[in-house]
Amino acid sequence: MDRRLSARLAKGFRTVACLVVAAPCLAVSPAAAHFPNYANMPVHPRVDVIPPLGNRLPSYRRTYNRPTYVGGRIAYLIAPSSQEAMSWHRSDHRGYYENHSPRREDLYFYPKPWEVLTVGPRVPVDANAESVDSGSYAPRRQSDYDAGSLQLAPAIEMVPAPQR
Repeated sequence: MDRRLSARLAKGFRTVACLVVAAPCLAVSPAAAHFPNYANMPVHPRVDVIPPLGNRLPSYRRTYNRPTYVGGRIAYLIAPSSQEAMSWHRSDHRGYYENHSPRREDLYFYPKPWEVLTVGPRVPVDANAESVDSGSYAPRRQSDYDAGSLQLAPAIEMVPAPQR
């Protein structure tokens, strides 16, 4: 009788446990999970307790024309060829960070490459032509390199070799 009682209790316990777990799942209705209505909720303004003390407007980069030391160092460790890292490296080697130097701007006294190079489309070359245009990228013949037929730019003079 003791065995039967324990078996009936175990079976009953399983049934009660299943009902305890299943009842809350079945009692949930989809109507309770609606989206909150923000139009009817009170609006409380957020108070900024700590003002932006470290905001540094205008920024360090804009003021000194170089990255911050820590930011530039991190950029140099991640990608040394990036613009940020190269700017930090140049400023660090010139001692701008140690000396707390003011804004520095590099001045270049030569024209930009796109201003000097006259890059354009290639000149079409006729296969039967006698001479090749000096602006062409076509391969030259040996006769083009002779002293009499060498074409030079107008600003370049041909100086004869000194006699021995």
